[in-house]
Amino acid sequence: MRALAGYARTSGTSDTTSANFVFRAAHTVDAWKFLFGAQGLYGSTQNVTSAQDVGAEFQANYTISGDLYWFGGVNYDANKFSGFVYQEMINTGVGYQIINDADTKLSAQGGIGDQRLQAEQLIADPNVPGHFFRIQGASTSNIAATGAISFEHAFNPSTKFIASLGVVSSSADTVTTFGAGLQVKMNSRFALAAAYQVVNNSKVPAGVSRSNGLTTLNLVYELKNPKLAPQ
Repeated sequence: MRALAGYARTSGTSDTTSANFVFRAAHTVDAWKFLFGAQGLYGSTQNVTSAQDVGAEFQANYTISGDLYWFGGVNYDANKFSGFVYQEMINTGVGYQIINDADTKLSAQGGIGDQRLQAEQLIADPNVPGHFFRIQGASTSNIAATGAISFEHAFNPSTKFIASLGVVSSSADTVTTFGAGLQVKMNSRFALAAAYQVVNNSKVPAGVSRSNGLTTLNLVYELKNPKLAPQ
């Protein structure tokens, strides 16, 4: 289990508030491994919401042989400023643990599934700063290819680098998510983590940026079962 949380607030000439959390958990039963995650982000400036994103995902892995596994999963994301009311994916495929030693872990997986999304056009209100008129499009469902790579390397017992790359591609949209972070332990349970994530959508409504970046500094709580395979 790994939980990250961050919060910041400034006041004075400009009042800003930001908060984020990430939760990851894993559990194994015989040849099965179950992964669950949830994340959220909120930001405001002068009491006007400027960022709001919530998401969750679940994946079940079944070991076929050695480091080869089959997976099936579902994920959902609702980012108020992405140009989509929601984006969700149901997929299945195979993965492989390429490197799995004490210091370095590298895994990759690929599959196919059903991408469902609803586009939303944002039109800035000229009379109210930070307010948008929202024009929702129709929900669509498309066959999509998926791929993901996860990397982790421990430089020493207290410092670890983590990176991941995920792609969901269909005729409606290609979503590319890249994240990287450095985690430094303070003790056996708590650590500090600095991370950067960028999400890119290939097709977005007019007036919406294709790429969105997020830089965070979080307090991390981590509890590991020594019998649990690395995430």
